Amino acid sequence: STAATPATPRRTAKSGAGPRPAAEVTVTLHSNPAGEWTVEVAVGKKRTVRPTPVPPADIAKAAKSLPADVAEAVDRALESARRQQQERVAALQAELERAQRALKDLS
Repeated sequence: STAATPATPRRTAKSGAGPRPAAEVTVTLHSNPAGEWTVEVAVGKKRTVRPTPVPPADIAKAAKSLPADVAEAVDRALESARRQQQERVAALQAELERAQRALKDLS
């Protein structure tokens, strides 16, 4: 006759162990005075998406779905960058006109 060996108990989950609570997710938008935007994402304390360029048009579109005060702040930043770019275009056009006149004078 053989002696019966007791069945090995299966490991059970630790009491109180359950699904982990979701980590806090932080999405941060950055803009610079030239109107360039980046987005970065952190899950908990770990940055999971490094600063990534985002077209200003996408920022404007996303801002429209956020609370009004957020959309207004983004719109102000976009308008400021738009004005700076318009000034830069005007300065470059004036410089191009001067260069064209100088070239004409040399002909």
